[in-house]
Amino acid sequence: MRAAVYYGREDVRLEAVAEPEAGPGEVKLRVQYNGICGSDLHEYFDGPITTRTTPHPLTGVKNPVILGHELSGEVVALGEGVEDLAIGDLVAVEPLETCGACLHCTSGHYNHCPTLAFHGYNRSSGGLADYTVVKRRMAHRLAPGVTAQQGALIEPLSVAWHAVNRCRVEAGQVVAVHGAGPIGIGALLTLKRRGVDVIVSDPSPMRRQLALALGARWVVDPKDNDPVMAIRDLTGGHGAHASLDAAGVPAAITALLHGTRINGTAVVVAIHHHPVVIPPFDLLMPEVFLTGVAMFENAFPSVIAEMAKGAYPLDGWVETIPFEGIIEQGIHRLRRQEGMKILVDLATHA
Repeated sequence: MRAAVYYGREDVRLEAVAEPEAGPGEVKLRVQYNGICGSDLHEYFDGPITTRTTPHPLTGVKNPVILGHELSGEVVALGEGVEDLAIGDLVAVEPLETCGACLHCTSGHYNHCPTLAFHGYNRSSGGLADYTVVKRRMAHRLAPGVTAQQGALIEPLSVAWHAVNRCRVEAGQVVAVHGAGPIGIGALLTLKRRGVDVIVSDPSPMRRQLALALGARWVVDPKDNDPVMAIRDLTGGHGAHASLDAAGVPAAITALLHGTRINGTAVVVAIHHHPVVIPPFDLLMPEVFLTGVAMFENAFPSVIAEMAKGAYPLDGWVETIPFEGIIEQGIHRLRRQEGMKILVDLATHA
C-alpha cells in the first residue's frame, strides 16, 4: 500500500509498505481523507519533535513512522472482540492511544496520560496511507449524512471545541480569537453556534475575509491596528469576556492578556515553538484567568453531532489534494500560507 513515511527532518518518503492487520480489540480502516496539520509542518521542518528516535514507552514505535493523525476511514476488518462496528462504517479517528490505567486515564482526563501515544507519530500505522489500524476506542462512527471529508475534520474541530469550552463563556458574550488558521476558524464556528459574538484578529486579508464570511462579527488587522485598543473599542472599553490564542506568536499572548476584561479567561491553544517571555506586570494588572488546552477530552461525539446539524460548513476553507502532492501541494504550500485546511484524498487513486 502507499504510505507517507517520516524518517527525519525534511525527509518524508512516499513508499510502498505492507498493509497492517487488525489484532484483538482493533479496527482496520481504508483511509478516506487525512488532514495536514500545523504539527505535521513543525515535525517536517523542525523535527523530530513528537516522533521519536528511541522506542515510545507505550507502543515501542520509533522513526521511521507513517504520518497522519487527522483522518476518516471506512471499516474493512474487525479484530477479535470488536462487535459494535460493522464493515463499511465510516469513522473519524481520535488519534490518542493511552495506557488506560494511570490516574489521568481512570479519572477521565486521558489526554493527560503520561505515556500517551499519537497516531501518525508514535504508533505503527498512520493516516497518510491507504490502510491504517486503530484501537476500537479511537474509532468514532460518523452520524448519518456526515461525509468522509467532514470526518477528517473532527480531530482539529475537537481541539477547537475543547478550547471553546475552556473559555467559559455564554451566549451574548464576546470572545476575541487571535489567529484565523484552522483551529481559529473551528473556534469561530463553535462560538457562533453557541450564540457568542466573535472578534477575529489576523494579519492575512484572505483569512479576515473568510472569518467574516463564516460569521465573525468583527475582524481586526493586527499589523495596522493595536489589537488591544481595537478589542476594547469594540466592547465598550471592557475587553472580551474571553480571548483565544490560536496564532502561536508572542504578540498574540500580549493581546490575549490585555484584550481580555477583568476576571475574563485567556486561553492558549496554539503551540508555541519558541519560549515566550511574559513580564510579571502583564499577569498582575489584567487580572484574567490564564489557561491552556491539552488537545481534546471526550469531544468527538459532540463535534460529530454538531457536524451532522450543519454547524461546520466546509466552503471557503477546506480543499483536497492527491496523495502524490503531500510534500509540494500540501506541506510546502501551507508553510507559505497559500492554503487554509488541506485534506489528502486517499480514497481516489491516480
